[in-house]
Amino acid sequence: MQPIDFRISGTHMNKFLRSYRFPPLSVLVLMVTLLTVQNSYGADQSIDFAAQAQQESAQQALNTVKKLSREIQNLKSSVVDLNKDLRLMEEELLFPSSTQASVFVSLDIGQFFTLESIKLKLDGKQVATHLYSDKQRHALARGGIQRLHITNLNQGLHTVSAFFTGLGPNGRPYKRGSELQFTKGKGSQYLELAIVDDMAKQEPVFTIRKW
Repeated sequence: MQPIDFRISGTHMNKFLRSYRFPPLSVLVLMVTLLTVQNSYGADQSIDFAAQAQQESAQQALNTVKKLSREIQNLKSSVVDLNKDLRLMEEELLFPSSTQASVFVSLDIGQFFTLESIKLKLDGKQVATHLYSDKQRHALARGGIQRLHITNLNQGLHTVSAFFTGLGPNGRPYKRGSELQFTKGKGSQYLELAIVDDMAKQEPVFTIRKW
């Protein structure tokens, strides 16, 4: 529905007043009323325009915020990728493939043992320790592999020892150790500290495997 336009020009006002004979006071009251209506109509239009402009400004600000948010997320992703590349480059520089040796931890089922900590020794020297949180234990139980230690080793005979602490069957404190002698050859060397449930004996088994 189109709004009623109450605005009356000066010429139309004069014609209207000449067409009818009104007392002076009535003419004054009529003119004031018409001017009030006209001013009110203009004010209403100003309010409508101001509200529309404010709404458009808010929408533009929202669009700008959304655009900036997308750009920030893209920047974060780029930074994460860059950090990964830098870590790989640093690892290659610090631990060349010819001397690199890595030790990993794996957990199979974990029904008879709750892992709390591991202490690792290499050639009689302690090189790593780790305390496990519930989140880390669950990740290992789901098939995850943890890299516990990375170092440089010369070619030749070496000894690795691992000591496991946690809760065994029936929630009893459980401490076990495992040791392996291995010969480091050319290229990278990988060792796995494996915790496996022995279903027949109803107890965990701790072994060190060479890849």
